[in-house]
Amino acid sequence: MKEIGIQRAIEEVSIDGTTYEIDLSDKKKNRYAEIAIDLQKASKESEKVRDINDVEVLEKEMNRLKEKTSRATDEILGDGAFDTIYKKTNESLELVLDVLFDVIDYINTTYKKKFEEKKAKYLKKKK
Repeated sequence: MKEIGIQRAIEEVSIDGTTYEIDLSDKKKNRYAEIAIDLQKASKESEKVRDINDVEVLEKEMNRLKEKTSRATDEILGDGAFDTIYKKTNESLELVLDVLFDVIDYINTTYKKKFEEKKAKYLKKKK
């Protein structure tokens, strides 16, 4: 009898020596796209505020961006991931965002690669 294995829709990534599991299920695919769009919008909004000379407004906006980044990081990489990465970047929100966008880019690349592999496999069989 032929044994057919089942793969899990989980991808492991290592960030500065710490391994994280990313859920690549269908349910999460759309959610990750929403997170990326939301973070891009929030980053652009924060850039506009940087030119304002009001410290309170600037602090409020940075806290808002930090909270969004924290939730997004923990949702993609797991609870506590933001705190770990934030500490390792010497508490730089900008650097955490760089890491998070790299992870999102990796997720998108992985989805595209898997789609192309499946497409090639099934189109090859039909010929």
